[in-house]
Amino acid sequence: MATEEWLMPAVTSAWRANDVVAYDAMRTAATRLTAALLSHARRTDHAAERARDELIRLREDVAAVDGYDRTAVIALKDRIQARLRELEERTP
Repeated sequence: MATEEWLMPAVTSAWRANDVVAYDAMRTAATRLTAALLSHARRTDHAAERARDELIRLREDVAAVDGYDRTAVIALKDRIQARLRELEERTP
């Protein structure tokens, strides 16, 4: 067996290195939004209910995104970051 044969993976992943980076950035943004929503929810009971509902939708969206679809990952990341900016602008 040639050296090159055992160095090659049996199956090539569909992810490219930069796809992993995009997915990781989306997950990081989702974590930041989760923390911001939890902080926001502590202010009033009405805000808590809305934040809880938004957290449920966020978790579902993150779980549902196709990690192999870079366009979908980036779109979700952008949407999450826009929501983070909205919350940061409202925070005194």
